[in-house]
Amino acid sequence: MIVLQFNIQHARNFLSGKIDLDALSDAIALLGGEVVCLNEVYGEGPGASFTDQVGTLARKLGYHAYFAPAIDIEGHGPYGNAFLSKYPIVSAKTVPVPTVPRNHPGYFEDRCAFCAEIDAGGKRYTVIGIHFGLQPEEQAECAKTVCRLIDEAASPVILTGDFNVEPDDPVLAPIRARLYDTAAKNGGDAPTYPSDKPRIKIDYIFCSDVLYVKNVSVPDMIVSDHLPVRAEIG
Repeated sequence: MIVLQFNIQHARNFLSGKIDLDALSDAIALLGGEVVCLNEVYGEGPGASFTDQVGTLARKLGYHAYFAPAIDIEGHGPYGNAFLSKYPIVSAKTVPVPTVPRNHPGYFEDRCAFCAEIDAGGKRYTVIGIHFGLQPEEQAECAKTVCRLIDEAASPVILTGDFNVEPDDPVLAPIRARLYDTAAKNGGDAPTYPSDKPRIKIDYIFCSDVLYVKNVSVPDMIVSDHLPVRAEIG
């Protein structure tokens, strides 16, 4: 199973500056993504750019899809995380991250995770996707939320996301205590942001220890402002 983690910046092509779902679907197909977790996705709304982005990608790829809105951008439409799957989605839910007190300067944003179970040839997997906030308090609540979902999962877990922290950040410790960081594989520790001159790794794929990670890479594919992470998981 090929898993992709991809912050798509609402499908804004990094090179042209325009929303380009064709380029994004072509990239996913070229990378062979079968389970694709997306951050910064627009949903359908009154704003000119707010279309059913994940639904459009699903139709282009022939995949199943789920959209998990985190916020509604007033007067425009919903925005959040999304999930594409070559395999049937047995169940899926959106899980809000608790809002923290916004008592100091800095950018805050309501966040959510999605938690889905898929059936891949008779094998069940729990797929969790999230986009961490920028403030430490938000990041701590995001970590607590995904850890709860990991602990509740009835099948092996694949966790992906833009965590907005580098690998040595202690906020990842409780996740590392539960799951294997695929970045431990050669090539998986490459920086992911910004895509044109990557300097830092903030995008990750974690999985349960019972799953075999065949290979991991950060393809040099400039479509969004982040590079994708690609993992082949058995």
